[in-house]
Amino acid sequence: MRSASVAAVFCINSLIVITASNYTGGFAALWSANASLVFMLMIFPRKEHRLYCASVFLASLTVNLFSGFTLNTAIFYSFSNVLEAVLVFHILVRLGFPRTGLYNPAQLVEFGLVAVVVTAISATTASLDNIEQYGNAWISWFASDLLGLLIFLPCFNIIHATFTGTEKYIWPGSRWLEFAGIMFLVFAFSAAALVQSAVPLLFLTAIPVFMSAFRFGPLGGIASTLIVAIVAEFLTLSGFGPIAALDTSQITKIFVLQAYIASQLMLALPIASLLADRQSKVEKIIENEKLLRVMAEKEHKKAEEAKLQKMRLLARDELTGLSSRRHIMEKCEQALHRAQTRAIPLSIAIFDVDKFKSVNDRFGHAVGDDILHMIGKIAKKAKSKNQLIGRIGGEEFLILMPNTSIAEAEMQVDKLRLAIMETRLPDPDIGVTVSAGLADNSGSHDLKAMLLLADRALYSAKEDGRNRLKIAA
Repeated sequence: MRSASVAAVFCINSLIVITASNYTGGFAALWSANASLVFMLMIFPRKEHRLYCASVFLASLTVNLFSGFTLNTAIFYSFSNVLEAVLVFHILVRLGFPRTGLYNPAQLVEFGLVAVVVTAISATTASLDNIEQYGNAWISWFASDLLGLLIFLPCFNIIHATFTGTEKYIWPGSRWLEFAGIMFLVFAFSAAALVQSAVPLLFLTAIPVFMSAFRFGPLGGIASTLIVAIVAEFLTLSGFGPIAALDTSQITKIFVLQAYIASQLMLALPIASLLADRQSKVEKIIENEKLLRVMAEKEHKKAEEAKLQKMRLLARDELTGLSSRRHIMEKCEQALHRAQTRAIPLSIAIFDVDKFKSVNDRFGHAVGDDILHMIGKIAKKAKSKNQLIGRIGGEEFLILMPNTSIAEAEMQVDKLRLAIMETRLPDPDIGVTVSAGLADNSGSHDLKAMLLLADRALYSAKEDGRNRLKIAA
């Protein structure tokens, strides 16, 4: 089904051009059919290409025979058409050309060179059947096919890119009105320059063509060139304008018409390509900036997370899971300042494991670590929401109790002491008890003094036989 559509498109293109050439002694100014075949080879699956080429060959053969050419000539022409399209397609693919959209400036030059070489080859094979007028036949084929490729293949590519979304032509309504206005100017200037021969105005069309390419890039450049080409060919073939009025042969007029169209193309395409390339680079820079911004934000986020993680690690004692010395000391300073400002009670307690050194010496440091880990678990379960417990030394712990009176603190700390004492380790020979010293902010104005009072109370508890709680005097 698709091969029939490809052949039909080629047929329609060919019939239009051949019909127009009947008015110029059989010479075509523009041959667009081969460009349409190259374009369809570009966008359709490669596995179907042989079928397309075969169907186009048969379609071309039919059109040429219908147009009055001999079978021999029709075969040469059909073969040359397919050969040209296949060569252009394979060379462009090999060179890494995009399958749709406008080529960048470097690719545009390469495309022009490819078109020149390939149309020269197809012109040579097509003209072999017309040895008597080989020179004219070769030039006519070469010029019409070359212009057809240079104008129509980019045109098909850009139109396809426009409607498939690979190029950005999403304009507001006012922008489309401007585009339509400039296209009308191109048409009006072309008609004014080519409908009469009294005043030489062919140069006029360059103005709106340049404006169109500058304002609308690839789409504007190709559309304006196409309008000029259609108007120029129609009026010239109809006998109007300075080219038709030339006192020379019909084929020379065609060559002049082709040169004129080529001049408009050479004005529009490079400008459009350069503008599109510049726009593409600008968009790439913007995308890179966005990417760099996103990456920078990610790195910043990672750094912040790493910083928070580091702070969490610094705030946590790895062995017990309780607060670290640094963290609980900072919290104590903050809590004491708040208590003094608001005139509310604050209590702290220091407790440590009784005879911990003996346990380490007798049972090993691994058992000692297990005991500290166990105390951490018990302490986390026993503490209330507003309390904070941290490990401040080897086997020494600090309890921060904001907004807690000394009497309330005594009950809470003693409850923790009893919970630790009642916990049994796997080894029945090991018993764990703690001694604690308690102090509050009633007679102290700084943390150092409170810690000293709590430490003295702890020492007193040790002196009185351990496994007990003492309140600072």
